[in-house]
Amino acid sequence: EDPNGDFAGLGGHFIVLNTPHIRQHLEGALLQNMGQTGKLGRYPLHFHMSESVDGSTLTKNVIYKSNQRCVVIHGSHNVTVSSNVAFDTKGHCYILEDGGEYDNTFSYNLGARTSPLPPNSPLPGETDNDPATFWITNPSNHFIGNVAAGSRGAGFWFELKLRGPSAMLPINKGVNPKHLSMGTFQDN
Repeated sequence: EDPNGDFAGLGGHFIVLNTPHIRQHLEGALLQNMGQTGKLGRYPLHFHMSESVDGSTLTKNVIYKSNQRCVVIHGSHNVTVSSNVAFDTKGHCYILEDGGEYDNTFSYNLGARTSPLPPNSPLPGETDNDPATFWITNPSNHFIGNVAAGSRGAGFWFELKLRGPSAMLPINKGVNPKHLSMGTFQDN
């Protein structure tokens, strides 16, 4: 809460939490003023440690004025993120969080006006103060026909590393994302 009694930077968050092998679908939602500035795991749309969720989709959603990030895939595989629009957002926008995410498809998404998080709000070790519209920690995913426009940082940033809880998943034992094959990267 700021001195005026406002809850600046404190919006709602939508998380799909630990749902292996259960298909999830979210379509056509407007997520405005979502996410919580500087709070780990509090993002507008977030698949969290769900492992394989083949057939899951996030499609045709609008993320507007996000307080922190946009669509976060974390420890989850086989999610399709397609035809979404994110505008006027803070921090990395469409992201693979820990480098332990495989075979996800980001297609025909738009991210525009991606700005840094406010000073002193990124958590230690995070790079949201120099945001990428598409922040990619594992190359073994697919990026097709996406558009990054007006980012204060990079449009697409491959920061290949394995860290956090994803590193503990059996699928990631002994894995270094720097040595993985590139998935599809086309018409971005």
